[in-house]
Amino acid sequence: MTAAGPWFKLLLIMAPSPPSSLARLFSPMQIGRITLRNRIVSTGHSTGLTDGTAIGDRVIAYYAARARGGVGLIITGSTSVHPTSTSKLMPALANWDESVVEPYRRVADAVHLHGTRIFAQLNHAGALSGATGPWGRVLAPSPVDSELNNETPHALDQGEIDEIVSAFAGAALRARQGGLDGVELHGGHGNLIQQFLSPLTNRRDDAYGGSPEHRMRFARDVAGAVRKAVGPDFVVGLRISAEEDYPGGLTLDDTREAAKAIVAAGKLDYVNVTSGSDLSSWSQANHYAPMYTRGGHMRRLARGIREMVSVPVICVGRITDPRDAEAVLEAGDADLVGMTRALIADRDLPAKAQRGALNEIRYCVGINEGCLGRLMRGSHITCVQDPTSGREHELREMPPAAAPRRVLVVGGGVAGLEAARVAALRGHRVTIIERGVDLGGQIQLARRAPGRAEIGAIADHLIREVERGQIEICRSETATADTILARKPDAVIIATGSDAHLPDIDDGNDRLVSARAALDSAAIGDKVVVFDTKGDMVGLTVADWLVGQRHQVTVVTSKRYPGVQVELMTWRLLYKRLLDQGVAFIVDSEVSKLTDDGIVVRNVLTRRETPMPDIATVVAACGGRPNDALWRELRRRSPAVELHLVGDAQSPRQIEKAIYEGHMTARKL
Repeated sequence: MTAAGPWFKLLLIMAPSPPSSLARLFSPMQIGRITLRNRIVSTGHSTGLTDGTAIGDRVIAYYAARARGGVGLIITGSTSVHPTSTSKLMPALANWDESVVEPYRRVADAVHLHGTRIFAQLNHAGALSGATGPWGRVLAPSPVDSELNNETPHALDQGEIDEIVSAFAGAALRARQGGLDGVELHGGHGNLIQQFLSPLTNRRDDAYGGSPEHRMRFARDVAGAVRKAVGPDFVVGLRISAEEDYPGGLTLDDTREAAKAIVAAGKLDYVNVTSGSDLSSWSQANHYAPMYTRGGHMRRLARGIREMVSVPVICVGRITDPRDAEAVLEAGDADLVGMTRALIADRDLPAKAQRGALNEIRYCVGINEGCLGRLMRGSHITCVQDPTSGREHELREMPPAAAPRRVLVVGGGVAGLEAARVAALRGHRVTIIERGVDLGGQIQLARRAPGRAEIGAIADHLIREVERGQIEICRSETATADTILARKPDAVIIATGSDAHLPDIDDGNDRLVSARAALDSAAIGDKVVVFDTKGDMVGLTVADWLVGQRHQVTVVTSKRYPGVQVELMTWRLLYKRLLDQGVAFIVDSEVSKLTDDGIVVRNVLTRRETPMPDIATVVAACGGRPNDALWRELRRRSPAVELHLVGDAQSPRQIEKAIYEGHMTARKL
């Protein structure tokens, strides 16, 4: 028992009884010599919140918030055990020397305070690393090139292998000295341990290559060295990709045997089952599953490994609803459930579920833009739905208003709804005016596209929250400057959204329509061109909608490839989906004119024009124009009124920015 042990016994006794339908999920779980208060796990994931390579205040606040929300176990982001293992995308955690011990103590204390256990995920990225060392080389079992590996790796020699094995052991010991409850060895997602296991990346002919048993040697050596370093009473686990998602790669049959052997070599305490490799874009899209992937798609893999080992198994893979997590446990597929992105979207998911408040949960929809998308762009994670996620240190508890004020929100899209929700939470008297019948704005259109229904949950949650709160909602009312000023508000938030932008092309007898109109049942001919000037989700999803309605679709985009702004994992699945349905693509081009019998397409680089006959309709995915006339009139007529402009009414952009602006504006009132 660690120093925090007595607290965990007390917290287990004091925990409220969960609904009977979630009894397994909220039952304690023994891993090694420690007890988890429930079966919900925040698995290892990069946050981009580190101070260089160190745990600092932002990382601690991030993990402490999820511990306070009731999660049973937190596994830190992938932590480099050796300077030759670095991240290509962002600052990431490192455990190379004694300087990590004190930060570990700080994060352990912060998490233990709320009854949660915390492990460090230890890793060497091998060929997935950025260039390191004086010669800028990456290391791997063999000099094998791969799709997402920019450099041919240097093949490790025996001395280098021994040094990395020792580095794993030293890092594990420092985690124990820092008061953490355990460590996890990352043997998945194409990192070095998996590179040794896989015949795709291990072409060696020595004791570390060739037969499956030889390819397991590095993993067994690491597991054994770590166990020897930390002793028998400290938790050591393994994360493993049960399938490699690539022809000729590891299969479940391979990894069932490997997991069994590695667990035995290190007397390991649990196995965390995932899939795939970050060396392949297709595999990334599968294991970092976005909206187009069904939830719980890795359950069979977890069950396959669980049948081979006698220690607890964690199942992951788009499990976002506590009821689905319970089903995994009830079926015997696993002993614990990773709900990582679900906890990014709502850190309080466990506490809400345990008290039966499932309708209050902000469910992850797999949009991936705020978490993985931001990481890929070199920024820290957040959530499109929750601007405080990843900003826990800067945006702490919601500050109450110094004095209640009358706040008027014009517009019931996501920016307006979030502004109203937060303003009401702070104690203001809030009224929403929406010109339509339905709240939710453009999301209500976006959810109509194939495979995108889940995105509607963003609006659904916000609508539930404003309807639950003490907020007056006026539907089917068009706000004017006169009606607003007549209400004598103390502050006005204009969230009136945007209008669809149509390019300056002669529309040829109503043959040019917006993507919004297309999704809203506008008349569309048989042969369609989707003209996309933004490179975001709109052009591709409306193409998906149209081909599903049996139209023949070509996407003409002015960008260098279709969907250039789309988060990579979502793009990969959606692009394949469109190709499979016969959608054609013309890039670096624009629609220059409509003719009597079709259109003319012009290359934006060469300016060469090419006719396309028999095109009945052009659907324009060309963004929007701010609907800010009301804001401008109010500024002119009543400059004394406190006036704010948010969301698309300020500048048409993505959901994340609209919600963020609504949230931050309401915090400042």
